[in-house]
Order: sequence, then C-alpha cells, then structure tokens
Amino acid sequence: MAYRALYRVWRPQKFGDIVGQEHVTRTLQNAIREQRFSHAYLFSGPRGTGKTSAAKIMAKAVNCEKGPAAEPCNECSACLGITEGSVVDVVEIDAASNRGIDEIRDLRDKVKYAPSQVRFKIYIIDEVHMLTTEAFNALLKTLEEPPAHILFILATTEPHKLPATIISRCQRFDFHRISSAAMVSRLNEIAHSENLHVSEQALIFIARLAEGGMRDALSLLDQAFSFGGNHVDLSDVLCITGAVSHEWLAECAGYIHTGSAADVIDVVNRLVLKGKNPEQFLEDLLLYFRDLLLYKTAPGLEEIQGRMALDPAFKELGDAYDQERLFTIIEQLNRSQNDMKWANHPRIMLELVLIQLCQTLQAEVAFHSPAVTAPAENAGAADMKMGAAEPLRDLLQRIQALETHIKKLENKEPADEQKGSASSRRREPKKLQSTIKIPTARIREVAAQSYANQLAKLVSIWPDVLQRVKQQSVSLNAWLQDGTPVALSENGLVISFKTVIHCETTAREDNKKVIEEVVKGIINRPVELFTLMENQWREISGSIDSSGERASEEPKETLREPHLEEAYKLVGEELINIID
Repeated sequence: MAYRALYRVWRPQKFGDIVGQEHVTRTLQNAIREQRFSHAYLFSGPRGTGKTSAAKIMAKAVNCEKGPAAEPCNECSACLGITEGSVVDVVEIDAASNRGIDEIRDLRDKVKYAPSQVRFKIYIIDEVHMLTTEAFNALLKTLEEPPAHILFILATTEPHKLPATIISRCQRFDFHRISSAAMVSRLNEIAHSENLHVSEQALIFIARLAEGGMRDALSLLDQAFSFGGNHVDLSDVLCITGAVSHEWLAECAGYIHTGSAADVIDVVNRLVLKGKNPEQFLEDLLLYFRDLLLYKTAPGLEEIQGRMALDPAFKELGDAYDQERLFTIIEQLNRSQNDMKWANHPRIMLELVLIQLCQTLQAEVAFHSPAVTAPAENAGAADMKMGAAEPLRDLLQRIQALETHIKKLENKEPADEQKGSASSRRREPKKLQSTIKIPTARIREVAAQSYANQLAKLVSIWPDVLQRVKQQSVSLNAWLQDGTPVALSENGLVISFKTVIHCETTAREDNKKVIEEVVKGIINRPVELFTLMENQWREISGSIDSSGERASEEPKETLREPHLEEAYKLVGEELINIID
C-alpha cells in the first residue's frame, strides 16, 4: 500500500480528535445533539488548526445513520463515504481555484436539488476569502435563505477579507493556535502509535517551530522520521530545519553578555562551516533574546517553560541580563534583520551587529564600573581579556577624572564670599563663555551708529522675522528664539544671546546667510549679522560714551511692516499712501 503522510493518516475523524479547540467542538456537539444547528457556519483561524477537519466531521455528524449525533460513528455508509469523499452530496470547494462568479452561479443552481445519498447536502468552501466581489454577491442571497436541506460551512485564514454581509449571515467560530503542551501530548501519542521513539526535547522544539499549527507539526515529525529513522532526537530536527541549537544560542548570548567579540565571531565561523544560514541564525537569536525578556517579565508563560526545558543555561542567562540591556539588544537585532534582507553579504551584517553589541557592553561596563570582574565560572576567560580592556579602561578613567575636575571648577565659590554656616553657603555654577571670537571693533561701530527708531520697530516685529526664518529652517528658528536684536545700523545688525550654544549655532555661516536674507526682505537693505553673548554686549555698549557720535538721521528707507511689504509687492509703491 502506498505511503501516506502522517497529517493525512492522523487527520481527526471525530470531534474528540481535534486538539486545542474545545470551545468550538463542544458548541457544535451541543447544537447537533439538540438539532439546533445553523444553515451557515464560518470557521476562521490560523492554518493547520482543524478548520476543514471540523467541517468534515460536522458533515458526518449531521448525516450519520445513527444521528444526527454528537460524534459520528465512522462505521455507517454515510460516515465512511464522507471520509473517503465519495458522497456527492458533500461538496468541498477550493475557493482559491474556483473563485469566479460562474462557479458560484453553478453552485447556486445546484443547491435547490435535494440530496440523493444522505440527509443534508453540505457545501464546504475552503479559503472563502479568495472569492471575488461578484462571487460574494452571487452567494449572498443563497447564503441568507438556503433550502432546508442545505448546510454551508465556510473556512478561512483571513476573515477580515470577507464582506460584513457574509459574516453576519453565518455563525462564526474562531479556531485558536494550539498550545505547545497540547501539541506535544498529541505528537507523543502519534509517535507511540507508530512505534517510533522521539525525545522530549525534539517534540518540544517541533511544537515551537509549528507555531500552533498541528498540520505543520505532523509534517515536521514525518520529515524527522524520514531523516532519523525510528529514533529521532533534537539534533535530527535541527538538521532538517536548518535551525540553530539552543547550546549555540546560549553560547552566543553569554559572549554578548561578557562583551567578548572574538568569541562571538568564532561562533559565527563555526555556524558558517556547518552550513547554517546567517539570516536564520539572526532570527533565532532575536527570538532567544525575546524569550529572555519574557522570562524577566512573565516567567510563568508556557512557551518560556518549554524554553527552559530545552535549554539548561536559559534561566542562568535570564538572571544575568537586565531588562534595559535586553530592550537595546532586541531593538538592534530587529533593525539588523531588516537591513540583512537587502544586504549582499549577510554574514558581514551578522558579524557587524554582534561586534557592536559586544563593544557597547564593554564601554558601559568600563564606564560604570572600571573594576568590574567576570562571574566565577567565566573567571578564566575574563583574565585573558584583561589586557585588551586596559587601554579602554584607562581612557574612561581619565575622562571621569576630567569631568570631576570640570564640575569642581563650575561649583567653586568666589574668593571674596564671606564664610558662614554650611547651610548659608550656596555655590553658583560658573556661566560658560562663548568660544567664538567676535569682531569687537565692527560691533562697536554698529552700536555707535544704531538707529533707535528702526531698532525698536524691528524688535516689535521680531516674531514675524522668526516666522519667516521658520519657513526656511525649523531648527534655525529654534536656535534664534534665544536671541534679541540690540543694535541696527545702516549695514549691520547685532543680536545678543543668553545661551552659548544658541549663539554659536546661529553664528555659523550658513545660518547667518538665512537670517540676513530674511532681515533684508523686511528692512529693504542688506545688513551684516553679528552675534554675541549678553555679557559681551554689556561690555561693548557700556564702553561707548553716551555722548558719542551716533547716526544723526535715519535713511529714507525705513522698516516696513510685513503686511505692507506684501502690499508694495502686489500693487507698487506709487499706488499706496500711508496715513499715520
């Protein structure tokens, strides 16, 4: 007899065989037992969770010669015929290949005929979301008011693609992903029935790879049997799936924790020599750190318990890592996984991200604790790395000493401060001075020739100037917010600042040009911009003799309001008469 795949041999034949969907099977059984079943059902859920199997079991249960019964007998001619697919009154349609309006019209024409072999004519439409809009419209009326002998069962993995008018005419049942524990129990039962020996770790790993789908799990188990014979262990499953063993993932996570870049690269080299895919390894490592984070936050989860059963070192690593570090690692691995999809050399991308993770940790450890030591079990490896870490540690210590010295200078008390009680003495931080060399003579000249009236007007419309600067550069507008115009002459403008960084950033050549162009558009003449700190301005303005020479009269071109400037541009100056 020809070989049949395990998922076909062990396909559920009664409601009790469906694993992990008790909320669905119990409801259907009660409805059949009381003969209150609906004319249309919608089964939705992930692949391999039993939707189509439940539909066929439903067809057998309502048509069983000993029923309708809560469980089909699987012995009468109706049950056996439906199982074999020889009953013409139970029609299974693949909507992916029969999705057009013509197929649905043909179905609609046939539903009016009474069943010839069994009690109910049943239509099972798999992947129903693949139907076209026209096909859904053709099905709608029939689905709403079918003949008494018709039962529709729709199955889909994407219920959100179905029209609301279709969903509202069906009783909907959502199939859940099957838990790892339930899946392992079922796989173990099947293995014993087939006289095969599978290790517990192999079954747990298969359940994790299946991601809640029993059909996928049975396919993996079947493939493992073909590879390893009657005895299957974890290494066989790792070999056929291309996944990385938990020992290697734990080893790599341990080296990242200790900041050992050389050992991490050695792990990558061994993986490549074993024929492992760098992209697969990065995905497995991302999931491993995700599980470490879940262990820190929710250690009671079933999948975390399964991970600890597979990997003895998992709990130890979970206790060693802190949550903030895990957040950083997961984010960086996730970004690298996206970048690797477009990389020509995935291995280089993998090595790069692993080295970055190790070096980041080295810097953090050296900065926060220069005398840090490795755990006892890794003491030997840590001693070997001490020589390489000494230059970095020495540099960080010097930086710390320099920062401490700067803080002391900033908090140093003035020499003439009177001594008093400790509570009465307060240290004032020393204000930073601008490092930009200002053209004092040129600024003094602008200040001496400043037009008071035009300066006052410019200050009054300064928010409009900032708005125009914002249209050119949002960041420059933020820097200029700290400045105030203090002098305006025929060809010069001086702005003082309270903060050093605002002053220095605005003084950059590209930023100065933007501000000069905006001011030129308002005062109708070019000016050169000068920036300085408030204390510098006080020194310069105070040194100017109050009786010194200033511009005796202002030029005819005076400052214009922004709205007047726009009016001049629209109609011309000769047509505008301004009355004060």
